[in-house]
Amino acid sequence: MRSLPIFVAFTVVLSGCGLQQEKALDANDLRFADFYGDYLARSGVTPKGKAAPYTDLTPAELDTLFARHGLDQKTFDAKLQAYAQNPRLWRKVLERVQKDLHHKQ
Repeated sequence: MRSLPIFVAFTVVLSGCGLQQEKALDANDLRFADFYGDYLARSGVTPKGKAAPYTDLTPAELDTLFARHGLDQKTFDAKLQAYAQNPRLWRKVLERVQKDLHHKQ
């Protein structure tokens, strides 16, 4: 009988985990994905089977890219930290980037 409250609490926690929906990409995730896709494209990343030379972007080019996408280094670093803690969300961002790269080329 003493274990009943613990069992009920455990059941509630497990059922709550099952009900959680996977987080959709928000506006900041989409902005990051657009930035990252643009960065990869400008660095020479192309769809499979197409060769392109890799190009390092200069600090000025990176700053321009950040500005174009409404990001700064602090926001970029914070998003990277968030993705490191949520691999499923990072995977969704990468899928978005991949989709965008295929559409651009």
